[in-house]
Amino acid sequence: MELKTRELYEKSEEPLLCKKIMNFAEQLLSQENVVMTNAQRLSLLSHISAMVYRSKHNEKIQPVDTFLFQEVSEGSINMANKICEILPDLHKDEKYLLSIHFESARLND
Repeated sequence: MELKTRELYEKSEEPLLCKKIMNFAEQLLSQENVVMTNAQRLSLLSHISAMVYRSKHNEKIQPVDTFLFQEVSEGSINMANKICEILPDLHKDEKYLLSIHFESARLND
């Protein structure tokens, strides 16, 4: 496993859970036939690692203006929501921030 990837799993303070969620995200992407670049995958892992950490420590993000996400596809928001549902104590707007990773990968084609 690449050093940066390992560091991100460890940074979550729950590396096994983080890896499980990342694998689930990759399954969702595969089901949608969405392929991420290595840089996009690392960025997604970084976000998931931070989400796991926030969930563990009950830290909330600042609310976001959902209007800014109106052009994000429903599919990307749904994938993000499925991941967010796994973790307790996340802010409800976390799915919008996470959805950007999926939406940008959709634009790779």
